[in-house]
Amino acid sequence: MWLAENGVRRPRAARHALAALARPGTRGRYAARAVSGGTVLIGPVSALALRNAEAEVQFVFQVTPYGYGEEAF
Repeated sequence: MWLAENGVRRPRAARHALAALARPGTRGRYAARAVSGGTVLIGPVSALALRNAEAEVQFVFQVTPYGYGEEAF
C-alpha cells in the first residue's frame, strides 16, 4: 500500500526512494532517518517504519525491480 500511495511503483520515484535509504538524513521528495535501531522512510504522502536491517533489505529488494527493472542493482 505504501508503494502505491507514495508513487514508488514508478521507476524514477523508486530510484529516489532507494537513494533516500542509501543516504539517510538527506532532504528531497523521499527522506530516511534512523529511529531506535530502524529506519523511517518518508514519502510525499506517508511514512513507512522499517523496524530493523532485515526489514530494510526486504524493502530494497521489493522496490529495486520498479527502479531498475532487470538491471543489476
